[in-house]
Amino acid sequence: MRKYIVLFFCLISNYVFASFPLEVSDEALIKKTDHVLIGRVVGVDMVDGNGKQIYDLKAKTGPKSPNNIRLIFAIDEVLETNSKSVPTKLFVPLDSFMHFSLGQIKEDYPEVTEQRLLLLSGNEFKPPVAGHFQRNLLDKEYYLELFKTNKSLKQDK
Repeated sequence: MRKYIVLFFCLISNYVFASFPLEVSDEALIKKTDHVLIGRVVGVDMVDGNGKQIYDLKAKTGPKSPNNIRLIFAIDEVLETNSKSVPTKLFVPLDSFMHFSLGQIKEDYPEVTEQRLLLLSGNEFKPPVAGHFQRNLLDKEYYLELFKTNKSLKQDK
């Protein structure tokens, strides 16, 4: 009986932790950030592993799913970037290991949101760490200072 209880807790612990987001410090996030932008969510979409649009509101993401939910951002202002140009509309993927349905995320973003600070990475403007890229606009100066400090440290090396 004891073996079954231990087995049960081992199995349930893997299931329970499957949808907890990774914790990351602001400094670790900024080290991987190439772009600091201000934008608003203007829509939500989902694509499969081949980039084909999915419209089924019950379609899900997760560790074994090729599906990816993306927030569609209208970019209002570029604060810092290492890119020659920043698109006016960005499709930013949510953490694909999280268990979300398209309908759930569309319910979370039914209308255009207020502006928010976006921390993105690379030529594809993706989250620097999966699931970590949106910050409150009130924290703009804090993140800009971290970004500039990190940038100067990189140049000193």
